[in-house]
Amino acid sequence: MSSSAVVRILRGSSGYVSGEEIAATLGVSRAAVGKQIKNLRGMGFDIPAFTNRGYKLVSVPDVPSGEVLSSLLNTSTLGGVVEYHPVITSTNDRAMDLGLSGAASGTVVTAGRQTAGRTRNGRIWPSPSGKNLYLSILLRPEVAPVRAGEIAEIALGSLGLAVNRFLPDYTFSFRNLSLFFEDLKLGGVLCEIRGEVERIHHLVVGAGLNVSHHEADTGAGSLFSLTGKMISRAELTAAVLEEFEYLYLKWRENE
Repeated sequence: MSSSAVVRILRGSSGYVSGEEIAATLGVSRAAVGKQIKNLRGMGFDIPAFTNRGYKLVSVPDVPSGEVLSSLLNTSTLGGVVEYHPVITSTNDRAMDLGLSGAASGTVVTAGRQTAGRTRNGRIWPSPSGKNLYLSILLRPEVAPVRAGEIAEIALGSLGLAVNRFLPDYTFSFRNLSLFFEDLKLGGVLCEIRGEVERIHHLVVGAGLNVSHHEADTGAGSLFSLTGKMISRAELTAAVLEEFEYLYLKWRENE
């Protein structure tokens, strides 16, 4: 039994879930459930226990680390390997290096802060620590480089779908591989490839999303400045990966 199985049960309930019910659902002992709950709490999951009521998931850590994401993700191909960096120059640069060293397709790089994050036109993407989503996915698609733009569009669509999970009453739009609410730019996608004229060796699709910083910090808006709602970067990252995997696999099937 993995901790992710316990998290999925707790996230699927709006109320309390007894240890006995979790154990029966997963076919394990209550002691095993208690051990996983303890592990999750150690990672920062807020899961109080209530006598005669059970467990309730109150909040998820705001850190998109490998341990946390493995407890949240419901994917088959993405995120089997997650490399988290509290500080890094660029998640895209790191993912490109991993591609050169033979890392598997579906490897994910996340970060708490970037010192040299950039946009599609080469400008600096403000990347304050602990505030936003910085994510890169390594892929090895067997398609011509000219089709890399299709993957970038898939990534942008997954970014919008993921945000809508948490903010269903807001309508977002897409322009120039960027995510907008009206005229407020909130995030974007940067796709980079290494290959030959007719073949991609590996491709990295990066996504950046302004989650919780204040406009005064960077001069740009965020989901928090727009809505006043704090959203876990880990939950957002997991949502982006799940939406991307679904759209990407569907795209591959239709080739």
